[in-house]
Amino acid sequence: MPIYPSTPPTNRPRATMIGLGTPTAPPQTPRIPNTPNAATLTQGAGSALTVTWQVPAVDGTHSAASAFNLQSSPSGAATWTMVSGVASPYNLSGLAFGAAIDVQLQSVNVAGASAWSATSTLTTATALPNMPSPTLAQGSGSSLTVSWPPPAVDLTHNTAAGFNLRSSPSGAGTWTTVLGVTSPYTLSGLPTGAAIDVELESFNAAGNSPWSTAATLTTASTGPFAPNAPVLASVTPPPDGTTSKLAVAWTVPAVDSTHGAATGYNLRTSPTGANTWTTLSNVTNPCTLTGLTGATAIDVEVQATNAATTASSWSTTMTGTTWGTTVATGTWTAASTQVHNASVTPSGGVNIVATPAPTVPTAAAFGWSSSASTMPTTGLITATADGQTNGWGQWFNAPATAGTYYLWMMTQGAGALTTGAMVTSAITVT
Repeated sequence: MPIYPSTPPTNRPRATMIGLGTPTAPPQTPRIPNTPNAATLTQGAGSALTVTWQVPAVDGTHSAASAFNLQSSPSGAATWTMVSGVASPYNLSGLAFGAAIDVQLQSVNVAGASAWSATSTLTTATALPNMPSPTLAQGSGSSLTVSWPPPAVDLTHNTAAGFNLRSSPSGAGTWTTVLGVTSPYTLSGLPTGAAIDVELESFNAAGNSPWSTAATLTTASTGPFAPNAPVLASVTPPPDGTTSKLAVAWTVPAVDSTHGAATGYNLRTSPTGANTWTTLSNVTNPCTLTGLTGATAIDVEVQATNAATTASSWSTTMTGTTWGTTVATGTWTAASTQVHNASVTPSGGVNIVATPAPTVPTAAAFGWSSSASTMPTTGLITATADGQTNGWGQWFNAPATAGTYYLWMMTQGAGALTTGAMVTSAITVT
């Protein structure tokens, strides 16, 4: 009986699996990255903040972040300004000085964006202000007026909250300081005729700026001071029937701590617009210019003088025009006493002679006025040619109300423009 072995032979060849390789894991779908931790904020240059953060972890449900977004807002306002694609550290600039700023971060990749991080808050730096630049001008007496514009605000300098001023005799460096001044500032109590250095500094909650470069000006000397310029009040042809005169009047200039009283005046004239001036010295106020040509416009200026070595500046120009017609009384004149509302005595009317010089009169009129210097414009009595050479006349009554009056005799040209005038002495109406 054959005997079989209990185990198969060890030299039997093994089966080989053909075409099978090492097994691989299936590809994973990208996932949204984790939210970054709250950013770390530190002071940057000027009012800027430096923002840093850690890259968020990758885990079984979150892929790696490929970029980051940052948003900032004045603290608590939630008015967010976002910047995309930033990297740590990031310089957050253009912020207000001394302002609390909220900052949040968000990570992004191809799958999308994470939630925004917790808020980080930091107050920006309060920077020193720029230094101001003083300008000096003469004030009253020996005082100086110091003025300056607010210094500029930039990325490294904040707004000035106030200013300090110091002054010294020029070059001495013996400073007298005044705190909390505003522009313009009057620096008083200075010696006369002395050069004074002035410096300014600005300050805010962060501290004080450097002192400015010194501005220097010499205070006014002791008097006598030149007077202020007069102001012309009127340049008019006088109502005396002539065509060769202009009456000039002006206001007496004011006296102040840097201008003395006027003791005299100079006057100058020029054909209008020509600037060919003729000067008359030591004239009185009012002044009558004579020897002029009829119907001519004349520019007039006046200046004041006193014991000072210089006169005032010339006044503003005023222009007057001489009459163009000569007016003279005729054969009928009004008596110095009249009865109200009665025919003018002694002739029942008045006549005048109006001679072209050079303007030809086209009309004439008479008028009652309570002023010898203010020409009447209402209630005029029209005159008519009376047949004499250049003669005009009319019959009329005295005023209806008793009082003191002046009778004006006027000629007119084109457009009813007055070309000549003459006024009587005072007439009493009873």
